[in-house]
Amino acid sequence: MRDGKILGVLFFSSLKLSAFTFGGGYVIIPLMRKTFVEKYHWLSENEMMDLTAIAQSAPGAIAVNAAILVGYRIAGVVGALITVLGTVLPPMVILSVISLFYEAFRSNLAVSMVMQGMAAGVVAVIFDVVLVMAQTLWQQRRAIWMVLLAVCFVASMLGVGAAPLVLACGYPAAPQREGEGGQMIYWQLFVSFFQIGLFSFGGGYAAMPLIRQQVVELHSWLTPTQFTDIVTISQMTPGPIAVNSASFVGMQIAGLPGAVVATLGCVAPACVIVTVLAWLYYRYRSLKLMQGALAGLRPAVVAMIASAGVSLLVQAVLPGGLEQNVDWVASILFVAAFAVMRWKKPNPIVVMVSCGAAGLVCYSLLGMFAG
Repeated sequence: MRDGKILGVLFFSSLKLSAFTFGGGYVIIPLMRKTFVEKYHWLSENEMMDLTAIAQSAPGAIAVNAAILVGYRIAGVVGALITVLGTVLPPMVILSVISLFYEAFRSNLAVSMVMQGMAAGVVAVIFDVVLVMAQTLWQQRRAIWMVLLAVCFVASMLGVGAAPLVLACGYPAAPQREGEGGQMIYWQLFVSFFQIGLFSFGGGYAAMPLIRQQVVELHSWLTPTQFTDIVTISQMTPGPIAVNSASFVGMQIAGLPGAVVATLGCVAPACVIVTVLAWLYYRYRSLKLMQGALAGLRPAVVAMIASAGVSLLVQAVLPGGLEQNVDWVASILFVAAFAVMRWKKPNPIVVMVSCGAAGLVCYSLLGMFAG
């Protein structure tokens, strides 16, 4: 495959995968695995787990970091930039449009029904890839890896951050607002989201306090209610919460140029840091010390993905918490989607879209009978 064609495949694959990354950064891992491991055979199973560990350990959104690593592996620095562009474009465009129609979107019942259905499909996809990765570890007959996987899963469920787990496992084995300067506002947006991108470790929810401090407390770009809404909208739309927030805030404050500047600021640190980490990984991964450390990281990766899957499953089937009734539609959709993923091995995107459509139908019918 020629270089130009490879770059085209990288860009459009990243664009498509990013457009269906609902429910958090880990969702993009099974989608990447299906595309780059199974379809194109550009990465091995162990390599995919290694890159996931690096993506989780570096600052920035997991989805963006993983895209940089995969792009660098396949086509160097140019490939990394191409995949970042493909990954960032869908959430930036979608959140910019939502920003224009903010009030209508946040109260749209049909959108809510589709997202409830898709949430069940997302969880099924995550659990399927957890089983596949765990089977890969089991086949290598290393009991210590299974122990590490179990320990990391429990620790992650108890709230231990991703970076400590990875390190521990690696060691043993719209219009401008009044009063704002025309050019200064772009600089403020860039610097604020650059800081968010630079200091947010462990995924989107770890970045939430930083985002709130910058956009609510420091600059008053959003009210506390608007911030809560953007978190909710970020769960309902594809893309990392940090990138979604950058696009939304930038669009609200300074229109489309503001959305572009804020998003660039958000992903710039990762572009530099993760590219350097990718270079180090591919230069030194043949060393025995590096191989041992990476082998120890793989159970932690599977455990963290499993933990994310459990959290999303609880949100899907118990949307109102333990005191509320079980959402039986989401539960049935999850079981059905998981069974299809295990036995038919379809494209995960097809499963998520099908669950979204089924959710719209089922919730609509329930609403009709209840009414």
